[in-house]
Amino acid sequence: MKPDRQRMGVGSRLVHEAIDRAKVKGWEAIFVLGSPNCYERFGFDVAAAKGFSSPYGGGHFMILRLSGALTASGQLTHAPAFAALD
Repeated sequence: MKPDRQRMGVGSRLVHEAIDRAKVKGWEAIFVLGSPNCYERFGFDVAAAKGFSSPYGGGHFMILRLSGALTASGQLTHAPAFAALD
């Protein structure tokens, strides 16, 4: 996003909308790859994602648990478009 378009609250509103929609659909969790400085304020947690195996794991791999039923570990699969990042 262009710097003159940042800090207007648009990104925050989009993240909140995505979280709300995931809750309505009954999702158990949301995983993101991104800056902890950005996503931790929405409740995403790097440490909680450490039990999940992903080729993109590390300091920018986070989870937001939406349901207490989610196991604490597992193997994640990613959309095919992620393979283009390698």
